[in-house]
This record gives sequence, C-alpha cells and structure tokens, in this order.
Amino acid sequence: MIGLRPVLHLTLDSRKNFLSWYTFFDQSFVENILNSTLLIAGHDQQSDISVEVLLISDEEMKYYTENYGPEPGPTNVLSFPLFSFEEILSFPKTIPLPLGSILLGVPYIMQEIENFCLKAEAHWARLLIHGMLHLLGYDHVEPKERTTMETLEAKICTHLGYYWRPL
Repeated sequence: MIGLRPVLHLTLDSRKNFLSWYTFFDQSFVENILNSTLLIAGHDQQSDISVEVLLISDEEMKYYTENYGPEPGPTNVLSFPLFSFEEILSFPKTIPLPLGSILLGVPYIMQEIENFCLKAEAHWARLLIHGMLHLLGYDHVEPKERTTMETLEAKICTHLGYYWRPL
C-alpha cells in the first residue's frame, strides 16, 4: 500500500477479565488488525483515526441489539459508526477522524469458536475486521454490498495470514 500508516488511537475497554482467556488478544493485536483493515480498505491517507473497542457480556450486547441493532438478542459484533462512507471519504485528511465504536460480545464469540471449531485468533481477527469495515461505511444488507464486504474481509484476512470462509 502506498501512503503513510495512519495513527490509530485505540481505546480497548474490558471491565471484566475477558482478555485473560486469550493471551494473543491485546492492544498490539487489535491495532495490527485495525491498521491492516484501514490500509487494505484504502483509508491509509487519513493521518489520525480514533476507534473504541468494547468487550462486553451477552446481557450488555442484548441491550444494544434490542435498542440499536438489526435484531434482538446477543450477537458477536456490533458497530456504531459516527460517519457515513461518503462523509469519511470527504473528511479533511489533516483533522482527527473519530470513526466510532466496535462492540464485541465475548461469551457469544467464545461459544461460536467452540460450536464451529474455529481458530480463536482468526475468528477474533475476522470480527474486528468486520466491525472496522462497518465503521468505514461498508454493509452487507444487499447482495452486492455483501459481496463487496466479504471480498474485502477475505482479502484482509489473507493478508494477515488467516483463513477466511463465509459464516
């Protein structure tokens, strides 16, 4: 990728002891995944980007999905972008860009890993990529949008050395 690596200001919040279950999951892991997503998705010209990542319980996720999500009940990842895709593209490159928040439902994700025999690190990476793409304005409601988003997810996963398959 051409361009400077953006400065990513990451807030990683876990009020519970979720991170102790996965030794790979730390600030560096999350920054690497999110920075790679920014670069491969073509957002490498923005100089200063902020993202909040929250690790939450099923009960907390249920609240968010029932009040703000596409369907009620716990889920693995939910994103709250502050700007549309068009607004991000036209945002001044010299002004800090707060993208929004990625919420990760830890118990739900742990259950997915167990139920589908997924590699934990790869699944966490994929969900971070998915959440970050939503913050960048990508969606998967319409078939064409889904194809675009899944193709980009697969490209980023492959770049990072993770196997990608549709969920």
